[in-house]
Amino acid sequence: MKVELDDNFALDIDDRKLDDYELVEALTDIDKGMVSRLTDAVNILLGDSKPELFEHIREKKGYVSTEEIKNALLQIIGGLKNGKKS
Repeated sequence: MKVELDDNFALDIDDRKLDDYELVEALTDIDKGMVSRLTDAVNILLGDSKPELFEHIREKKGYVSTEEIKNALLQIIGGLKNGKKS
């Protein structure tokens, strides 16, 4: 599914990822303060799209910002949820 971020950058993300229990575990751990699980969540959710998003953020910020990655993940998850509803 094509998911568009707030800055109009679009990624193809497998919408089945929302049903991936390992993603749920990683996101739960992040919510509990285990920031190191962010890498797991990124790898699970983005898969082959990871380099594309990283390059996009690098072009915007000059480096791959953790805050930008977290914001992108939230937007992607929101986009997948909204897409499933339609």
